[in-house]
Amino acid sequence: MKALWKYLVITFENLKIKYKFIVFVSAIMCVFLLFTIAGLQYAFTTYDQQIYRKSSQVLSMSSDSVENELQRIQDISFEIVTDPSLIQQTAHTKKAANRYEQYGIQTAISNRLSDYISSEKYIHSIYLIDTNGKMYSAGNSLAPAAEEEKAMLIERAEQAHGSNVWVTADGMNRFLTAARQIRSYENLSMENLGTIVIRVDLAKIVASLPEEWEDTQGNTMISNGDHVFFSEEDIRPFRSFDFSEQTAQGYTIKEINGNRYFVTYVKTSFADWTYWHFIPFDAVFSNITKVKYSIIAAFIVLLLIVIMTVVHFTRKITTPIEELVQTMHHIQKGDFAIAETMPPPPRHQDEIGMLHRDFTFMVQRINELIKENYEKQLLLKETEFKALQAQMNPHFLYNTLESVNWLAKANKQTQISKMVESLAYLLRNSVNLKEDIVTIEQEVDLVSHYVTIQKYRFEDRLDFHLEVEPEVLECRIPKLTIQPLIENAIHYALEKMIEPCTITIRAHKKRDAVFVIVEDNGPGMDAQFLEKLYKGEVKTRGTGIGLKNIDERTKLFFGEKYGITIHSASGRGTAVTVFLPFETGDENHVQSVAGG
Repeated sequence: MKALWKYLVITFENLKIKYKFIVFVSAIMCVFLLFTIAGLQYAFTTYDQQIYRKSSQVLSMSSDSVENELQRIQDISFEIVTDPSLIQQTAHTKKAANRYEQYGIQTAISNRLSDYISSEKYIHSIYLIDTNGKMYSAGNSLAPAAEEEKAMLIERAEQAHGSNVWVTADGMNRFLTAARQIRSYENLSMENLGTIVIRVDLAKIVASLPEEWEDTQGNTMISNGDHVFFSEEDIRPFRSFDFSEQTAQGYTIKEINGNRYFVTYVKTSFADWTYWHFIPFDAVFSNITKVKYSIIAAFIVLLLIVIMTVVHFTRKITTPIEELVQTMHHIQKGDFAIAETMPPPPRHQDEIGMLHRDFTFMVQRINELIKENYEKQLLLKETEFKALQAQMNPHFLYNTLESVNWLAKANKQTQISKMVESLAYLLRNSVNLKEDIVTIEQEVDLVSHYVTIQKYRFEDRLDFHLEVEPEVLECRIPKLTIQPLIENAIHYALEKMIEPCTITIRAHKKRDAVFVIVEDNGPGMDAQFLEKLYKGEVKTRGTGIGLKNIDERTKLFFGEKYGITIHSASGRGTAVTVFLPFETGDENHVQSVAGG
């Protein structure tokens, strides 16, 4: 199991980003779907329980309503059997002398019974059966009770000993019947005078139940034990149902003759009856089932839409990344020329757009640096080649200058000797190609010998000052950087002036940088001439190393942030500043930057 999990994790990690998105979102949606289905199932189950409970409550309320009416009718039967007028008339039926008197008694009894039935909508009819078996009736017309039924009612009433007894409907009639003995209370004799029979229209009572009952579909039944004595609809489809197996109250789902029914029931203490309500299962729960499947189908459609949206969205995100990866592969193989044919980066300002733009800029910049470095290498090779061409047997020149120096010393020509020594020093350092980087101290020594020669030429017109902090003497500087600047100062300042010209070299450290400044108090230069001089458009003199060459060599050795800056204005002199990093020690570090 652990190995399988590890395999799945590794497989997922190796997937492309767009597939990770799809798998991740699909997994979340599936989990959400499972929770949703579980939640819906719980909600529907709870709803079903609510329906069960409500149906049971409605049935209980309805049974209470029915039995309240029956209790009221039972109370009416008690009023009838205790009615003094009715008791007196019934007692006189035994003493009637002729038919006329009997007719009068019959009319009086019927009228009195009619008084009770007139305000009762659920009582179909009332009968009084005297001890002779004669019937007195009131209410709706009904065929006289059969002798068998009459005997059964009298017997049931007699068994009740004056209490009311309910006789359920059977094949002989469709009405619910209440029977009770009527007795004489004269002298507390409790003589049996007859039997009161009240026919109750149970269907009409059920039809008048509350709206909750009317809104439900199905069939209402009332049973006494396993005998069903009332049914709203045809009872034959329910003959196979066992009405005797039930608790006091509840609900169940039963299959009867191939049809499923939701059955609620409640057993009451009144006459020990059980009320039933059968509802076709589909009539109640078909809509709920449709809702369940509709929600699941809608969620599946939503899942597909989300997956399609995620696929489209991931393509929008990953396509630029894939294009960037392909470009990286080309760059990895050294194909920097692709930088010139790369499509424009995305315009959007998100991380992917920024990554595209920055990578494009980086590749283009690398390509530019490669070209620039290649051009600088060509420049260095060309400079070295020119320097080689300038070497005219240096040993011969050194020996010749040494001979002149000894000849000058022999003739006590001190000035000539110093000039020859300085010239030999300059020549020796100029043609030495082994060092591209020297210390500021070495560069200052070279400048000192150069100024020595120039002082013999210009005498007091050249006022030279050197202000170098000791801590920068070991700092590295490209060879022949300061001397050409002194040469330019002599040419563009000293030679243009009649009065003495002051040329000053300053070198100091500031944080991690060194500033070497060559300034003069000459006539200065205007901006246009200064630009031409920097670009090399003005022909240089002496060493032939111009300002642009010095700036490019400085940037080549130390980086683009370093180089020279020029400040000059007509009549205000000129100051050239060389900006260098403060680096000491082995010069191979800077040489390696230049490819040396």
